[in-house]
Amino acid sequence: MAVKVKIGDRVELIEMDDTWTNLKTGDKGNVFKIDENQELIWVNWDNGEQLALLIGIDRFKVIKKK
Repeated sequence: MAVKVKIGDRVELIEMDDTWTNLKTGDKGNVFKIDENQELIWVNWDNGEQLALLIGIDRFKVIKKK
């Protein structure tokens, strides 16, 4: 699956099905690692969390390209 996000991009969360996080719709962060083999986009979120988005499952949008 081709990833349409790059390291350094700023993203905004639309939807995530993870009950163990404090993230909510509208939270923003910066992409610092992409693991296409495991389908993960790692994000340093502005709330201090470091949590991956699951490619094809979690919904997000790129709000600023690097």
